[in-house]
Amino acid sequence: MNAISKSPALLVPAFAQAVFEAVQEITNPRAAHRRRKAARLCALAKGREALARLKEKGNIAEGRPVAPHLAAAISAIETLEAAVLSLDAISNRLRDARELVTVASDASGADDGSHQPVAPSDDDTPNGARALLAERYDELRDDIDRIASTAYAGRINLLDGLGGILEVPLDGTGRSRAAITGANVTCTDRGLALPPPEQAFATHAERLSIGASVDAAMQMTAALAARFEVEAALLAARIRDLSVP
Repeated sequence: MNAISKSPALLVPAFAQAVFEAVQEITNPRAAHRRRKAARLCALAKGREALARLKEKGNIAEGRPVAPHLAAAISAIETLEAAVLSLDAISNRLRDARELVTVASDASGADDGSHQPVAPSDDDTPNGARALLAERYDELRDDIDRIASTAYAGRINLLDGLGGILEVPLDGTGRSRAAITGANVTCTDRGLALPPPEQAFATHAERLSIGASVDAAMQMTAALAARFEVEAALLAARIRDLSVP
């Protein structure tokens, strides 16, 4: 592949865009988040288009043979997309868990909506109701562990923390390969680190600690889903380019 030198005229817009994005991260983080999300969705859309072209190139729909490296790439992309779907399911459970913690804090009227409630007196709080909320939260933890431990696509699980690695040949020779590492999204300390409600949400300290853990877990799953989406898109585009005669 021939190297293409960029002229200063081409570098200026790229530099200006980088400066704009850096400033936006500070002045308007929500808009920056929306911009990054739109970029990821665009990359994923391109990846799915490339995947459709790969399938068409291999005549998969007609049952004809497809090159081994293309078949491996298609399988890898579908594995990544399956992992993203499992992460979406886990994110839904985490949102439910966040709501449970918020309701438990609101039960004393001490929560101002910021998820940082002022510590109430634990003697006059409806701990029976909180215990029910804590029980439901524990059920959500079990759901998350179940989803993570059964998130197999083929023989690979990228979410259970047991060292799943997706290795994909990028050409017919096997000299060029991609390795995509999995993650741990179970509730253990090595994963999402979601603690059990040992005090049944009875104390302000426990509610605050679990709420912070849930918030961190939501950020982790969102970042991991975004990584898998982008890797699926880049993998599809890479294989498409290498498969062109």
